[in-house]
Amino acid sequence: MAALLALVWAVLPLQMSWTGLAAGLAVSAVTHAFFDRRWPVRWLLEHIGSKGFTELKAGGMNGMYLTDQALHQAALLISALLIALV
Repeated sequence: MAALLALVWAVLPLQMSWTGLAAGLAVSAVTHAFFDRRWPVRWLLEHIGSKGFTELKAGGMNGMYLTDQALHQAALLISALLIALV
């Protein structure tokens, strides 16, 4: 991720700060490591009333996987915003 950001920074005239880059990369690393443990995803689904979705594994759908990917996308959005705006 850092290598791609360096390439983008070198090629495109974007305004980014070292602080924003560090914050964005840190948020990405920490959230990805946290969500990949799987227990936080299961805990979240169970505590928002979606225990059935946690157990979904039919029709080509897997509730835990879909939730994990959605959380990763949200974390990447937050990381990108930090990189772009801080």
